[in-house]
Parts: sequence; C-alpha cells; structure tokens
Amino acid sequence: MLCALVMAAAPCAAQDACYAAGEDGAIAEGRLIERDDAIILKLPKPICLKGCEDSDNVPASGEIHVYALDDGLQKTLRSLIGKDVHLRGSFMGAHTQHHKAPIVMQVQEADEI
Repeated sequence: MLCALVMAAAPCAAQDACYAAGEDGAIAEGRLIERDDAIILKLPKPICLKGCEDSDNVPASGEIHVYALDDGLQKTLRSLIGKDVHLRGSFMGAHTQHHKAPIVMQVQEADEI
C-alpha cells in the first residue's frame, strides 16, 4: 500500500501519462510494428511507468513490447501489425533480454482504431 501512495505522489515530470506497473485495465493506443520478431506498439507520446520493482520504473518510453498469453489474441495482434490499435492489459518494466522495449504490456483486448 505504501508503494501505491508513493507512486501517486511522484508523477513523472514532462510526460503526459505515467502508469502504475501491474494494474489491470491499462489502456494504450498507437501503431503496431514488428521488430526482432517482437510486436511493438509505437506511441504518439512517450509514457512513463512507476512500480515497486526497480525494473518497473521507466522514466519515458515511446514504445511498448506487447504480447498475449492467449494464442488467438496473439494471432490477432500479429494481424494488426501496421495498423493503429487500442489495447487493454497491464504494464510492467522490461526485465529480460527478450523484451524489446523498456515497457512491456500483457494484452487482454486488442482492437483496430
């Protein structure tokens, strides 16, 4: 609980939006591209991420590595590459060499805009 209070009290400077890591229902919009066999959401404006883990504190990023645990939704994401999309899911900071952007999003819903 203390972590949530600290996050709310310390928003990122110079960014339009700063999101809490690990919270379901996060929304992101932008254009999907593919890079290094990963699906990347290119954002119109950078966002920042705050969390209790060091890897979850990202000062600013214009890209999010997106993935889905559901095979059908992962196929949907692949079919949306090159298109503008509206995604809902949860954010976390990159913490392995397989993450291709500083912020990672586990997607639960994906729609073309």
